[in-house]
Amino acid sequence: VRDTVTVQEGDRSVRVYRARRKGQVQAVSFRTTAPGYGSTEMVMVIGVDRDGKLLGVRVISHAETPGLGDKIETSKSDWVLSFNGRSLGDPPPAGWAVKKDGGVFDQFTGATITPRAVVKAVKGGLEFFANHRAVLLGESSGGNDR
Repeated sequence: VRDTVTVQEGDRSVRVYRARRKGQVQAVSFRTTAPGYGSTEMVMVIGVDRDGKLLGVRVISHAETPGLGDKIETSKSDWVLSFNGRSLGDPPPAGWAVKKDGGVFDQFTGATITPRAVVKAVKGGLEFFANHRAVLLGESSGGNDR
């Protein structure tokens, strides 16, 4: 993919891939991470449309417990699909948590740490998009375009 922009946020650089239609950025995708069970890292790819709605979330790397935390994989469960169409306002801020913590997202029996971390990372990804929206959509400079 040639249409990328790299955005510096704190001490990390985030490479964002842009999808265009008729020259206008329609959506972006980027990686985000979350601490998993046992201090291992989960790596996810998030797709967001230009209005800030999630197009999809996929976990591409993890070391979660088989049969418990691995339900974040689409081959094991459709749980991660519950993020599709969500945005920072849907659910409201307090809803961006697992049900056990008063939010709207299901947790897994015996593995609350994993979904809790994924929900937090996905919300963080949406916040990243909101904070850098103009740069990500090519409406202003500030990133490192390619």
